Amino acid sequence: MRVVLSLRGDMTRVLRRSRWLARLAGCTALALGMAGTAGAAPAPAQARITATLIQSHVVASWGLNTEGELGDGTTTTRWQYGDVRAGNDVVQVAAGMAYALALRSGGTVWAWGSNGHGELGDGTQAERHTPVQVTGLTGITQVAAGAFFSLALRSDGTVWAWGFNQNGQLGRGTVTDHEATPARVAVLNGVTKIAAGRDFALALRSDGIVFAWGHGQRGQLGNGGTADSPRPVKIAGLSRVTGISAGAEASLATENDGISALTSVWAWGGNDYGELGDGTLADHRTPERVTGLPASIAGISAGTGFAAVLGADGSVWDWGANVLGELGVPLESSTVTRPVNAFAAGSGITQLSAGGTHMLALKSDGTVLAWGYNQWGQLGHDRIGNISAGPAPVTGLASATQVSAGWQSSYAVHTVPYLLGSARGRPGCAGSARRCGA
Repeated sequence: MRVVLSLRGDMTRVLRRSRWLARLAGCTALALGMAGTAGAAPAPAQARITATLIQSHVVASWGLNTEGELGDGTTTTRWQYGDVRAGNDVVQVAAGMAYALALRSGGTVWAWGSNGHGELGDGTQAERHTPVQVTGLTGITQVAAGAFFSLALRSDGTVWAWGFNQNGQLGRGTVTDHEATPARVAVLNGVTKIAAGRDFALALRSDGIVFAWGHGQRGQLGNGGTADSPRPVKIAGLSRVTGISAGAEASLATENDGISALTSVWAWGGNDYGELGDGTLADHRTPERVTGLPASIAGISAGTGFAAVLGADGSVWDWGANVLGELGVPLESSTVTRPVNAFAAGSGITQLSAGGTHMLALKSDGTVLAWGYNQWGQLGHDRIGNISAGPAPVTGLASATQVSAGWQSSYAVHTVPYLLGSARGRPGCAGSARRCGA
């Protein structure tokens, strides 16, 4: 009997200890709203572990990586997407030539990749393979990346710029080699949107007027001339603009007719591949209307020699260079000078981003489509070096909220659930340890 009582006592102590350990390790159950062991005594305060299940918003990257533009700490090119340690609260990513910018919810900006012209804004010209914070910027609501210069829009409606400045693309009224820290663009106030081309910039003011500065040789400043301008100049003929996009040497704008929901698309600048969509290969120094498009437009995107429009009905229309499958339509011609329908209405596409030789499309279900050239895996699948036969999903990527196509690399903001307070919820890292580089 004493043996039985002794065993029963030992079992009771073991059960109590197991309950206490279960309570101590119950943070995951608590985070999911599940109760711990019923009736167990509370764990000592110093031993309690708490965790909260949250949705992080992180940058995914894939494609060319010779200058660290994928932000993963290496210079290894890859087609599989991986997450960038730019924070768990990213609201926008912008792709440049060989670098990228990430805007966080607190209004700070982070950058990585090439930095030979100070485009990362950290006060140096040192290449960065992981994100660094752009110096002195707060209250930022939008970022834009050109070839080697960067723009940021503040909540007070002012625009800030840094990086390459040999064509006056920083808008400071001066022409210099480069500026490695942000400074305010001259004159502008009340700006609501910004866009960066290869070496020129656009800004949309709250009254519907568009301004441009930087390189103007192909008419990309839209003021009727071909001279560079280191200070913002007004785009001719447009007064009710609602959206802007800047490509390599050409620009797009949407304008509301002021009476109904009808939207027109306008283009100007270089036209080597028909990227102005007017049926010719002639440059235009002032905006010309693009015809043959839906009456209601949801988005525009200008790339390197090609452009795309998203209709409010989900249809996609594009034109320009098609040598490498940039338009997502059969390769019947290397140049398409008028809009062609790449996706019918009801496609589910909500955003387009045109890059160097490829296109990204975000769908309402959070998946991403890609098409065009895949020399460095920028389409996000393993058919490296091929011209895509048409749009195909980026392998494994889900819950995306925004996309940005760079020169030969690609980026997306996507959501990843994790436990705040757990090892996998450490700041600046989300998703699996493999993708976080741990």
